[in-house]
Amino acid sequence: MRKGTKGMLGEKLMTLRKKSGYSQQELADRLKVSRQTISNWELNQGAPSIGKAKELADIYKISLDDLVGDEVEVVARKKREPDLHVLKKLVGKMVKLECSDIDLALEEGNDFFSIGKVKVLEVDGEWLRVEYQRTKEKSIFQKEKVVKLIELSAVEAFEVLEEKEVL
Repeated sequence: MRKGTKGMLGEKLMTLRKKSGYSQQELADRLKVSRQTISNWELNQGAPSIGKAKELADIYKISLDDLVGDEVEVVARKKREPDLHVLKKLVGKMVKLECSDIDLALEEGNDFFSIGKVKVLEVDGEWLRVEYQRTKEKSIFQKEKVVKLIELSAVEAFEVLEEKEVL
């Protein structure tokens, strides 16, 4: 769904703040004003000084004219929840992961042939919780289980190694 804001500075400020991922308090801290001041601006119960408006324009990487101009409309999409239905089917399965975070592949004690092979324990909106075995530190043969959280954005590809669930 798209939301356009035209004319009202407060609505424009709120849309830009949310699109940029700031809370009112975070933005207030950055501008060295109170959270209430940010709220007042967004409710059109006051407006930022020219200095603060310039800071806002810099934060949002837009021109001051675009920030305060009535003829400029801000169009922002609502954030969508990630579609995890495919990843959730991996829970309990052994998979081979390709990650942009090379730590998983290069971790000390990982056998050459098992690099990236993990059991998926849990999937949520931001993380993949996995378990794998590695050689214990200062040991040649002893193994230990390791549980890691991997940010979903770091997962580039996966391959299911077993179709049946692993106990």
